[in-house]
Parts: sequence; structure tokens; C-alpha cells
Amino acid sequence: MMKRFLSGRISIWSISEAWGVVYYILFSLQITVVICLISWQEIFHNTDDTPTETLIAIGQGTAPLVITIAAETLVILLTLEGTVMLAERYLKRRYQIGREEGREEGFEDGREVGRVEERKESRRLQKRRNARLKAWDARRLKSIAEGEPFDEPMPDFDDDDEAEEEDD
Repeated sequence: MMKRFLSGRISIWSISEAWGVVYYILFSLQITVVICLISWQEIFHNTDDTPTETLIAIGQGTAPLVITIAAETLVILLTLEGTVMLAERYLKRRYQIGREEGREEGFEDGREVGRVEERKESRRLQKRRNARLKAWDARRLKSIAEGEPFDEPMPDFDDDDEAEEEDD
């Protein structure tokens, strides 16, 4: 949207192309209202003039106001253009802030999910370790009860990959 304000400019008033049509519509409406008011003044309040004098009076009353109306219309449009640009800047900044907040919130949610998954995995690993230890202890007790020597070493929990392969 910012490009449309930076695009080509038209007329001596330096209006952006995007606002050109709006300028001419607003200018035409204001000129029409001024001509109507001056015409009403000349026709209904200055009744002693001839039709030619009335038209000249309308032209003389309208002519100085054309530049004033053109400048005033330019001020209105530049104010609108500036307001739109400020609103875009504000919205863009709010979007960036919201995006950063959302990203941080997403990272935090991801970390929390990761912690939950890590705790679940830790519990699963602990259950596997406990099962291996119980199986080893059961074999040890059975061997002792039968009077046989038991020389199997206690399970090694340092290498969990081997434990996962044995469980499969």
C-alpha cells in the first residue's frame, strides 16, 4: 500500500496518482457548491442586473475562489494521505509486535510441549529400566533358589539404545 503513495505524482499540486480521482471529484463538488451559492446570491439578491451582468458577477465571484478551493482540497487530501500512511505504519508496527509476541508464545508452547514429551519419554525409559532390573532380579532369585551360581552382571543403564533394542 505504501507503494501507491510513492508512485508517480500528478499536477502542480503534487497529488499521488492514487488520490487523483478523489481530488478531482472533491474539487468539482466544492466548485459546484460555490458556483451554486454565488449564482443564488447574484440571481435572487441582486435582481437589478441584466443577465449578462449577472453572469459576469458570477464569474468574478467564483474566479478568486477556484485557487482557494484547489489549495483547500489539496490540504484535505494531503491530510487524508498522511493519516492513511500513519495508520499503515501503526498497523504494520502492531503486526510486527503481534508476530513477535506470537512467535515467542509459540516457542514457549513448543518448549512446554517438549518438556511434557521429555517427561513422558523419561517415564517410559524409567519403566523399561525398572522392567529390566526386575527381570534380572527374578532370574537372580530363581538361580539362588535352585542353588545354581548366578554370574550375570546387573543391567547396564548407560546405553539406553541397547535396552530399546532388547525390548523390541
